[in-house]
Amino acid sequence: MGHPSPTAKQGNIYSEPLTKGLHRDLGPYKEAGFVYCKQCGFICNTSRDAKDFTEYAGETITSGNYLTNGSFENWTGSTLDSWTVTGTITKTSTSGYFDKSDDGSYSIQITRSGTTKSLTQSYATPSNLNSKTVSFRARVKCSTKDVIRLGLKVGSTTYYSNYNRGQEMFEDISVVVICPASVSSIDVYIYADNADGTAYVDCAMLMSNGNATEATGNSGCPQCGSFNYY
Repeated sequence: MGHPSPTAKQGNIYSEPLTKGLHRDLGPYKEAGFVYCKQCGFICNTSRDAKDFTEYAGETITSGNYLTNGSFENWTGSTLDSWTVTGTITKTSTSGYFDKSDDGSYSIQITRSGTTKSLTQSYATPSNLNSKTVSFRARVKCSTKDVIRLGLKVGSTTYYSNYNRGQEMFEDISVVVICPASVSSIDVYIYADNADGTAYVDCAMLMSNGNATEATGNSGCPQCGSFNYY
């Protein structure tokens, strides 16, 4: 690797890479080596030999999904489990119409034709989200724009996402809210309440940001010491 000379007006000073010792050149961590700790959510890297335990200190750990059946995999007959549905929705397992990122094989199909349809679910312990930043997001596939939007109701106030943009691939839509110091209720909504069209929705997630992390572990996960990754 060449370094510009601090004195020369042209040329470079070439140095040999360090291959041994504390300051050896390890190079960038492989992207494929990044994993997340199942115990606490901290980002880890499986190829890290001599771990720098403070490297990721100060990052914010995001919670897991607070929703039940947010991937829309669980049904009782033709009824979607854990959600309250207004209007008719159907499940689909056709390739290309569900998002594989949640490891499932179903999504919900919502067809709006002049009548609003919606799904809602309430979070059982809203006080857990006091003063936290909360996000509700979903993946939407719809070639018609302005069909689907999300709602996040905190107490008596409902906040809305933008409508879907209208494209052939799945897209993320989301709404983010900073909760007050005391949260009495949290409800999420998926609305088909504007343009007519058929949309496919998958991977609905309600999450919150926690406090900044501090690296405390000395083996395994730098945060909690767990060796259980995903």
